Amino acid sequence: MKKGDFIIALVVIIMMAFVGIGYLIYINSMDNNRYVNIYVERKLYKSIKLDETVDLIIEVTTEHGYNKIHIHDNGVEVIEADCPNKDDVRQGFVKMPGFPIICVPNRLKIIIEDKTAEPINDAVS
Repeated sequence: MKKGDFIIALVVIIMMAFVGIGYLIYINSMDNNRYVNIYVERKLYKSIKLDETVDLIIEVTTEHGYNKIHIHDNGVEVIEADCPNKDDVRQGFVKMPGFPIICVPNRLKIIIEDKTAEPINDAVS
């Protein structure tokens, strides 16, 4: 390994550390005002304020299908669904605001949002 390779590796490691620290600061600044919003057919079905003590299992049953949602550890995940692909179950645990869990066949969207922020408009919401 030459001197130039070492410098490039060191710069990349330092940049990664800054990005990681920025991410942690961003997530921790939103912890006091985060909600799990569950939408069914573009309408707000339920909104739950997140904190360390929340440990809920919510079952959403509509004419389109069934989803079991687990809210815990300042995040959310779908643990059971009757949709064919089960993409929402495979997405796993989501803790970061703005990254939705979507079940298209059941017309379900789950997203962690800051109540003061504007709603995110996408194809499913």
